[in-house]
Amino acid sequence: MSKKSIDSHSELPVVLSISANTRYQQNLAEAKQLLAAYRQGDSRAVVQFEENHPQGKETDFIPTLQDARLLISNSGVRLKNLSLEKLKKEAKDLLKALKLNQSEAIARFVQYHPKGQQCNFSELKLADAQCIIARENGFTSWAKLKTHFSLMQQAVEHIRHPHLKLDHDLKTLHIRCGTDIHMALQTCGFSGEFMEVSNPFSQGRVPPFDPLDNFIKTRSDFIIQHYAADIPHEFAGRIANASDEIRDVEQKLRSLPQDVERIVLWFEHDPFDQLCFAYLLAHLVNCNLNECKIELIQIDRFPGIKKFIGIGYLCQQPESLITLWQQRVEISPAMMAFGARCWNAFTADDPSELWQLSQESSPLRLMQQAMLRMLKELPWTTNGLSLTEQLALEIIGRDGPINMSRVFHFLNTESEPMSFLGDIMFLTAMRPLWQHNVAALNVVSRDISKPPMLRETVEINAIGRKLLDGQCNWLAICHPEYERWVGNVRISNGKRQWYWNPEKEKPVLIDSMHTRRH
Repeated sequence: MSKKSIDSHSELPVVLSISANTRYQQNLAEAKQLLAAYRQGDSRAVVQFEENHPQGKETDFIPTLQDARLLISNSGVRLKNLSLEKLKKEAKDLLKALKLNQSEAIARFVQYHPKGQQCNFSELKLADAQCIIARENGFTSWAKLKTHFSLMQQAVEHIRHPHLKLDHDLKTLHIRCGTDIHMALQTCGFSGEFMEVSNPFSQGRVPPFDPLDNFIKTRSDFIIQHYAADIPHEFAGRIANASDEIRDVEQKLRSLPQDVERIVLWFEHDPFDQLCFAYLLAHLVNCNLNECKIELIQIDRFPGIKKFIGIGYLCQQPESLITLWQQRVEISPAMMAFGARCWNAFTADDPSELWQLSQESSPLRLMQQAMLRMLKELPWTTNGLSLTEQLALEIIGRDGPINMSRVFHFLNTESEPMSFLGDIMFLTAMRPLWQHNVAALNVVSRDISKPPMLRETVEINAIGRKLLDGQCNWLAICHPEYERWVGNVRISNGKRQWYWNPEKEKPVLIDSMHTRRH
């Protein structure tokens, strides 16, 4: 199975995203139907709760609407087993529904068909319904959807012959910001070495990686101080040795390619991945690569997943990774240079250059989008909160009292446009909102015997609602020692601050909330 010779963006499926509110409303409607079916004793609904809800098999379990929404929203980020035959039937059924002017079918047509509302539904053909099905699944055409199924079938056949190695032609190093796909790669028939590069650059101060000792100390101190208390015991040793791990990764990156003939980078579109990707490119641009090939696999969606969160979810069907392998592209000098520029801008104490990079023509569109999302972690001029903090407060205000595990779940599956925080990272971001005397959240109950994400049940208070309404500024009222970072930009309780201006869609430096320097 050989690599396709394609431009890095030419085959990307069409993006037709829906708003967070629309996704919430759709999930809510489906959850109501699921809960009603469960209460009526519908066997399929009962099984769905028993198999997918943490308390589903407990004898005294009585699901709520929130429990049902938990299941529905979770299904939206999971990889579904698509069948071409089922999709063909779905297209025929959709065509009939369109000709009968059924509201749900018309809504799908308006959202996904190129003709939009300018159409006589009685004149539609099967190809029109197939077009909608294809675009709902992330493809620009039915033909490309069929091609995907063909590639998936080839991949399944390949896995049945484990002696066939996909990367045997060159000595290969696979790099990923985590270990989620490591075993699946072996299942697929990849024999190359694997390297993890997963520094959580989206939190804590991120200075340039030179001088090296300062970089290692800054990053390891943050990781130990903010994550160690919440990490399960089996991973405590790794956190404690964060300094050694960061140094080891640095040494390996600085000595690439050694005897490696090909380096393959596996990343999705979110800021966590793209910051690690930029970090790698900033190293590779300084390496003597000689004849070593540098190849890229990166995606922001995949057929069968409504809301794509990460490549790791594809391990449910390892053959999916083989289809990605077929779409890998060589990293050009322009890509490498742009990634290095993004890294240098992210590690500067002024976010203006990073914003400028997000606006210009670029060979790495997904990186640009991720950098723009990171800039929205700056305090907003409307209330001094990051986008993550605002989205979480909205969820708590709507669904509370609620524990942080569920807030995190709904953030990723419904609200966050580009999910990038791990659970402990999210907890680190949220704690300042309830830990001090001036707080945006009240702790309704606390059980320290439970895992960290389940310990606190919180609800929004009057200050939290004022923040959401833009009636006060968090940085003006929070604890005097409050501090967080976006890259190398410090955010604290003070007057002079970089903010994100949602009206101008850019960062601005504000001396006070009344005097701004652009």
